Amino acid sequence: MNVSEATRKTADLFAKANDAFFDDDYDEALTLFTELVTLEPENAEFLLKRCQVHQKLNHLECALEDGNRALELLKQGSRSLLARAHLQLGITLHRLNRFTEAQKHLEQSKELNPNEKTLVTWLRKNSEKLPKVEDKPEVVNPPPAAAAAAAPVAPKAAGRHEWFQNDTYVTIEVFLKQVKPEQVDLNFFENSLSLSVKLPNESNYSLELDPLAHDVIPKECTYKILSTKIEIKLKKAMAGIMWGALESDNDQGTAMAQTSSISKPKKDWNKLTKEVEEEKPEGEQALNALFQQIYKDADPDTQRAMMKSFVESNGTCLSTNWAEIGAKKTEIKPPEGMIAKKAS
Repeated sequence: MNVSEATRKTADLFAKANDAFFDDDYDEALTLFTELVTLEPENAEFLLKRCQVHQKLNHLECALEDGNRALELLKQGSRSLLARAHLQLGITLHRLNRFTEAQKHLEQSKELNPNEKTLVTWLRKNSEKLPKVEDKPEVVNPPPAAAAAAAPVAPKAAGRHEWFQNDTYVTIEVFLKQVKPEQVDLNFFENSLSLSVKLPNESNYSLELDPLAHDVIPKECTYKILSTKIEIKLKKAMAGIMWGALESDNDQGTAMAQTSSISKPKKDWNKLTKEVEEEKPEGEQALNALFQQIYKDADPDTQRAMMKSFVESNGTCLSTNWAEIGAKKTEIKPPEGMIAKKAS
């Protein structure tokens, strides 16, 4: 195999592996990324991708091994890839409950790439798990005059959010008053959302939802700035799926990964529709269908003739000639061999 063929094969494998990952087929993605790592064992990109797959499948020790190997290879490499390696190691260590180590990697990732949006969420999540250090501040009793002159503490900025949903959209309401459009920076992604608002008191409000409980369609997500709130509408990628939460936690991700390889039989709706259209009624059902079609397509006089003849003949005669039927009562004409009798 020459160089160009090998490069083409690697590119095809990489594309298929990424497709499998984004289709939540993590078992297939793991097989393909492992094949890529075998082909190029010193390719940090492939190792980091496989690290993410291991995370999805809850193979955390394997994810840690891939992350460490990638970090070792990248010590003199790309700054952006190095930031990703620290990020993936931070996420893996967080999930292994090694929060102090995770914090170091997350902070290093932030130093290398401060614009990475997922870092805000992971730093917050991990910081909440770190052991609390109780500092005992030195108590200083200021003189009465100084105490009286102390400036009042500014109240914390509002910014609570609530959400609700229907079959098609998830709506998030962020309660901030008198926000101007130029103060809002809102970005939609397939499985995350990043909102930053510059407030009048020179502080920032931030809402980072990463990852979201389910995927959305970024191009069809919208927001409105009202006098008391920012209303965000997320278009669900899968309509009809009711979200249990805004964000996906680790347990949810693992449960989804474990069931991802169990495929349900898919119905060919086009084939079913064609079969229904081709199914033809028979016998009395076919006759009734024919009469209904004739009645539906007929002019008013023909419809009156059909209705009058059918009712007056007790269903034994059906005529479309109003000139004839309209002039007299339609007689009962029972089938041959049968006699019409009045109901007693």
